[in-house]
Amino acid sequence: MDTVAQVGRKGKGIEVSFSGRGLTPFGGIGLLGGLMRKLKVKEALESKVQLARRERKYSLGNMLLSVIYACALDLERLSDTVVLRKDGVFQQVVGFDDYPHQTSLSRFMSKFTVMAAKDIGEVGADLRRTVRGETGGQCRITLDMDSHVTTVYGKQQRAKVGYNPKKPGRKSYHPLLCFVGETRDFLWGRFRPGDRNNVQDSKWFLKECLVRLGAGIKELFLRADSGFYSDDFLKCLERRRIWYAVVAKLYPAIQAQLAGLEYRDIGSGVEVGEFRYQGLGWKKARRMVVIREEIAEGEKKKREPKLLELKGHTYQVIVTNIEDWAPEEVWRFYNNRANVENMVKEGVLGYGLDVAVSHSYAGNMAHFFITMLTYNLMNWLKEGVLGQQKVKRMAKWVRQHFFLIPGRLVRKGRKLILRLSQSYPWKHEYWWAEARLETLKLPLLS
Repeated sequence: MDTVAQVGRKGKGIEVSFSGRGLTPFGGIGLLGGLMRKLKVKEALESKVQLARRERKYSLGNMLLSVIYACALDLERLSDTVVLRKDGVFQQVVGFDDYPHQTSLSRFMSKFTVMAAKDIGEVGADLRRTVRGETGGQCRITLDMDSHVTTVYGKQQRAKVGYNPKKPGRKSYHPLLCFVGETRDFLWGRFRPGDRNNVQDSKWFLKECLVRLGAGIKELFLRADSGFYSDDFLKCLERRRIWYAVVAKLYPAIQAQLAGLEYRDIGSGVEVGEFRYQGLGWKKARRMVVIREEIAEGEKKKREPKLLELKGHTYQVIVTNIEDWAPEEVWRFYNNRANVENMVKEGVLGYGLDVAVSHSYAGNMAHFFITMLTYNLMNWLKEGVLGQQKVKRMAKWVRQHFFLIPGRLVRKGRKLILRLSQSYPWKHEYWWAEARLETLKLPLLS
């Protein structure tokens, strides 16, 4: 029986009836589905991910694609996927016979092992090489490293209390992430309990990232925040001939150097200087670039306490092995790392990176790699299908402009036709995107 309600609007009643058939709010999701078919994502996942399962109603590939579509459509919780299970038009558009129930997805995630979860990450790395080519179309690659605290609110396995600036004392996970600065691709990640710090794992994480880069790269650069500041990590970078810019921790010995430096004004209230510093236990001194910014009146209270403040200025110190760049060039190079914060933000706000979907540690690790695979697929969709090479829009914009198109599936003779909303304002852009998808050639070279 249909549910009917009366809604008052300007004195007139509007009858609401849940009786429409063949409707979907996700009429444009075929763009992402077409890209995944072109990249053979399902086949890659089924051939690479080794997971023992009893339930065979849905193939492993379809289960993983189900979670990818949920991430892409901002359905963060597995319970939110009921809208896709009830949407037969969505299922036909993406080539599904059915969509799994929430309980099936929960059981599926709980069956993961750590090795099977990492297999998903390996598929993502393989697909990146397919999309970008062996060198990623670059002779010079910049690695941007960062970490993220994922707070949990239950009894998830291996969630620990550690560094958690937003929720002190709350258990969390603390994954490491590495992106390619030139393309914004996610390269690799390490999913960890919340009590791990970056210095503990930085050398091994670097090795894992380098293994997943293609051959033929002539110059390799790296940017990272102060969480990666340690002599061991810097020595590791120097042995591998990687040019780096890493924010230094402002220990008292470094602070003591700041007041007596000569600074050069580069405009807009910013001054630069530099000195050589050899920390305790270091075998050599390293170049330290200093950026001093004047605090404008009334600005001090608004600033987040991230930089050292002394006598009306904020200070930031960057350790680097790049000797032939001026201090301001090192600073500007490091400042481009701000993009990595946007990339992590995209993962959190766009695809559910901040959500723990399982009580299982390996299940949450699997979701982490699924989330970042979705991030990459959307990144390639923006670039290769939507033509956003230089300025890439956030996930919310892509959904609103290309995925969330009301449509009705109708049959005309033996042919199925998806009739999208006549009032959709970006018809030209959609047809153009479909044409680009049809003629898309790999690898994509930025």
